[in-house]
Amino acid sequence: MIRSLALAVCAAACVISAGAVRGQDRGLLLVVVPEEDTTLTSSAAYRLSGSTRPGGAVALDGVPLHIYSSGAFAGLLPLQVGENRFTLVARGQNGETQEKQLLITRKPPLQWLKAGDMLNVQCKGTPGCRATFLDGQPMVEVPDSATNGVRGIYRGSCRVTDQDQWDSTAITFRLVDSAGHEVTAEAAGRLTVLSARTPLVGITKGERPFLNYGLGDDRLGGAKMSILVPGIRLAISGKAGRLLRVALAEGQEAWIPEYFVSFEPSGTPPPFTLAGSWNVYGDNRSDYVAISLRDRIPYVTFTETDPSRICVDLFGAVSNSNWITQHLTTNEIRNVSYQQVGKNVVRVTIELRHRQIWGYSVTYRGQTLVIGIRRQPESLDLEHLTFVLDAGHGGEQEGAVGATGTPEKDVNLTTVFHLKRLLEEEGARVILTRSTDSAIAMNDRVGKAISSNADMLISVHANAIGYTSNPENVRGTSTYYRHLCFRPLSQAIYDQLLKTGLSPFGNVGGFNFLLNSPTELPNVLVETAFMSHPLDEIRLLDDDFRKELAERIVEGVKAFLEEAEE
Repeated sequence: MIRSLALAVCAAACVISAGAVRGQDRGLLLVVVPEEDTTLTSSAAYRLSGSTRPGGAVALDGVPLHIYSSGAFAGLLPLQVGENRFTLVARGQNGETQEKQLLITRKPPLQWLKAGDMLNVQCKGTPGCRATFLDGQPMVEVPDSATNGVRGIYRGSCRVTDQDQWDSTAITFRLVDSAGHEVTAEAAGRLTVLSARTPLVGITKGERPFLNYGLGDDRLGGAKMSILVPGIRLAISGKAGRLLRVALAEGQEAWIPEYFVSFEPSGTPPPFTLAGSWNVYGDNRSDYVAISLRDRIPYVTFTETDPSRICVDLFGAVSNSNWITQHLTTNEIRNVSYQQVGKNVVRVTIELRHRQIWGYSVTYRGQTLVIGIRRQPESLDLEHLTFVLDAGHGGEQEGAVGATGTPEKDVNLTTVFHLKRLLEEEGARVILTRSTDSAIAMNDRVGKAISSNADMLISVHANAIGYTSNPENVRGTSTYYRHLCFRPLSQAIYDQLLKTGLSPFGNVGGFNFLLNSPTELPNVLVETAFMSHPLDEIRLLDDDFRKELAERIVEGVKAFLEEAEE
């Protein structure tokens, strides 16, 4: 008998659309997640979340679900590759029923491919074949002991060189069985090799352009290495999908979305500069370190504690500094120094007087790099401080939606109103990023916080798990920070939130959220509790509990200020 050959190549996963149904529209049965009747995903499971009228019953493919006191139900739907159909039936106390059909199609994820040192590929086909890719590059069949029992997984790799004349070249896979029958398939991606003889140079543009560490991604985007400013020159060395590879220094690279880059004419020299004289001075609010450069080059910043330091790595720079002039007008800066830590990498180290870092910025004035360091406020009493409060989401951006259909945006705003009132009763000045049910762009929220010269930014959200986890398994309160120097604020608030009796979810660092990205002022993201967990949602629906959450946040801020003052 002649065997038929099969060959599957990874395809792109569809982005899940947002838009939950309001609770008052649910009738007898409301399904919140999946958000659409037909869903495309690359995951092996998908979250189920919804509700019925209290006292009602819901069955999934004939199996009764647990119904919470609010009418909510939750769970996780296992998925096989291909189409998965589910039937939900709700039954009311009077015997009335409502049915809903769900179709979830699971597709393999798209594998990112780059023209670089090594190209790695994978496909699935009929077991026991001879497999090749591109122009005959060999592939090997992976033992099923290494693939959880799945047979017919083929992998291959080859080193890409500048001699490869690939220009938007398709990757073709070929399988041949023992009888000589052959089948081919193409991957969705294409390959292009840049010429090493002609450098490619780009210039950053747009609002808050950023560098990523790599090609990894999740619902918050790729892990960010640095937030830059427009006008910085970058050496472009490759591309994968819509991300451009940036050569920072020897052995160091980063990735930037292509919409943040404009290209200079072919043959433009790559970025490079000598670092000249330094000037360290202060005004009535901040201290500054100004470094004379000949080119606008990229940088990465990080902070250290014990002692407190701000460090800035300059890529494409060689030190030619013979002096650092530090004026008596500085107040927060204790010492400034530099090191040539690598080929074309200069590290600036700024040692501070106070243990707590109150914010810093990096920008360019012409060709001069300027690092601004905020001083600790003269008084750390609430009546002398300004706060920016951010109620997450708003308008069409509903955020997480509880199983009862309650949108997160409303929970966030009412909690922020309580927080605003409590801070103002202490004499603090409060600025809101939104005070109505309106959609405010994330960059606008960040810009408002920075331009206001506020002393602190607090963003209030209610949490939710992703679409591929069981919502009944994850609950609790948490706080988040991106920069190590702002961890004390998030930890102090987290300690207080635990006094509400909520389960501990954690104090999370290095968090890749845009409102945690500013270095200009201490900031924290507060995820009060999980909208996706039915019991947490019940507490969040209670306005007295939201007031208690606001009280705990204020107590956390006070504890942070007391520690900073000591």
